[in-house]
Amino acid sequence: MHVKGPRSIIWLAAATGLALAGCSSVTHLVGGLGGGKGEARLVVASLTTPQSNISLTADGGTINSGLSAVTPIGVYAQVGAGQETFAVNTGTGTANLVSPINVSVAASTNYSIVLEGEPGSADYIAFGFQDTNALNNAATVRFKVNNAAPNLTSAVDAYVWLSTSSIPPTPTVATLGLNQDSGSVANAPGNAYIPQQGSPTLLPAGVYDVAIVPAGTVPNGSTDLFDGQTSFALNTSYSLTIADNNATANNIAVLASIDEPFQSSNQSVHRQRLLR
Repeated sequence: MHVKGPRSIIWLAAATGLALAGCSSVTHLVGGLGGGKGEARLVVASLTTPQSNISLTADGGTINSGLSAVTPIGVYAQVGAGQETFAVNTGTGTANLVSPINVSVAASTNYSIVLEGEPGSADYIAFGFQDTNALNNAATVRFKVNNAAPNLTSAVDAYVWLSTSSIPPTPTVATLGLNQDSGSVANAPGNAYIPQQGSPTLLPAGVYDVAIVPAGTVPNGSTDLFDGQTSFALNTSYSLTIADNNATANNIAVLASIDEPFQSSNQSVHRQRLLR
């Protein structure tokens, strides 16, 4: 059944409505210790961070620049396969905002390096999500879910469903803990993106409802941690990244981004509070 009554809705601009802004340095290949190439980008999931020119660098090369809490999604850029050290700062030669992280980059694999938490707190860190098997499919919408919200007090269930349909009887992604995604969570269906490549399940384009609830509960419009909507298009793969709005426990937002086909500009997310 559909949830009735007043409900805080945060609209996530995505697909053709997604605003694009800024640019990134994507003309170089950041070196690695192994052969082959992967792809990496920065996602600013720290929505209270005051910086307006956040960059992702590796081995002295700039992968993304010009990011902020308002324009939080960078452009994927090639990095060499093998061990990479990623740093988040405000440009080459500037102090790192958080401690650098080491990621073992696999060839032909995408990575989102996420800045999460609140400045000045112990949870203000970078974490690397592996965006495995993101290839877009002309016959279906595809998406993954990331949990980058350290102020959640428990694991969560994510429900994502076509807004003209009923709430599904089981979570789309169940028991999602901090720094897990729909590919690394226990009992994951396989790689991170839903539906799996080759699956007979096809998801149509349209407006989708997104509900984030405490694990083991169902969306009801009152105890939900997040209720929102986003538009998904065919032949496009997306990420839904759960982020802290601020340091208050369980006060979260969701950032929608286009993962493939690759975008040529940084992506901005428009959020608006409504009631229905």
